[in-house]
Amino acid sequence: MITVVSMNPCIDLTLFIPKLEIGGSHRVTRTRSDISGKAVNVAHCLKNLEQPSKLLGFNFIENGNLLEESLDKSQITHDLLTLNGSIRTNIKIFEEKSENMTEINQESAFVSENDLQKLLEKIKLATSKVVILSGSLPTGAKSQAYGDIIRQTTSPTILDTYGAALLDGLSAGAYIIKPNLFELEQTLQAKLSTEKEQILAVKSLLQKYPKTRAVCLSLGAKGAFMISQTEVFFAPPLKIPIKGVQGAGDSLVAGSALILANNANATLAEMLKSATAAATASLMQEGSLMCTKQDYINMLKKVDILDYSNQ
Repeated sequence: MITVVSMNPCIDLTLFIPKLEIGGSHRVTRTRSDISGKAVNVAHCLKNLEQPSKLLGFNFIENGNLLEESLDKSQITHDLLTLNGSIRTNIKIFEEKSENMTEINQESAFVSENDLQKLLEKIKLATSKVVILSGSLPTGAKSQAYGDIIRQTTSPTILDTYGAALLDGLSAGAYIIKPNLFELEQTLQAKLSTEKEQILAVKSLLQKYPKTRAVCLSLGAKGAFMISQTEVFFAPPLKIPIKGVQGAGDSLVAGSALILANNANATLAEMLKSATAAATASLMQEGSLMCTKQDYINMLKKVDILDYSNQ
């Protein structure tokens, strides 16, 4: 069983437009609305890949029925604490000409320390092969909130966040962290323009926080790295028709966890191959929809993993 922790669910409203012009007037060609959030996306991906998982976390009174109904419809097992407030709404603008996504994300409702402690107790009681901590922290949560979970669970954790929360998770001993390049640069307050700079920055980070095994670094359309202190693997991007980029990073997390949950001795190359196949398959879906199992299997056959360890 994989435990997925959802502290900050959202509703993604995706607007499709031909071309985005700042300050201009736009005609929307179509829209779609999805119950989302990084952890929710991960749970959907794992469900599609037929991997047993359970979603723990927070829901909110005002429109929380939308999240419950979505999870039940998808037959995703969940146990959520319902709090005052509403689920935030994020605006995603997909430019059809460039296939780029612009995101406008709303702040969450308030979560108290008592709420966080109740969630921590649920996570500690769960029987988990892997614990996934994914997404930004809600309003009211301290940057140590993910680190507190990592320190009190015996299961390997995959952490997907940024900034102070990411650094505290590293200090606590997250098994794998999964930032994208922008999040890594934001966390380190440094511009990493070349692959060499990216690899050196990650290795330096792992030397400072040796309890973490590896960093899965997403480069978006340029591929992804899986880097430890001694190994560097790279997955080049596959050429596919892109229908939506939202959730590709969450699929990287799910694909990695899928392998780790079923093989505690899995290699980093195996995890990166699975992660890339899941992410690529999700790019073939619109909005926040996650990969299908058949697309994942098809992409798994096509993913190449390059070994940069000795370079």
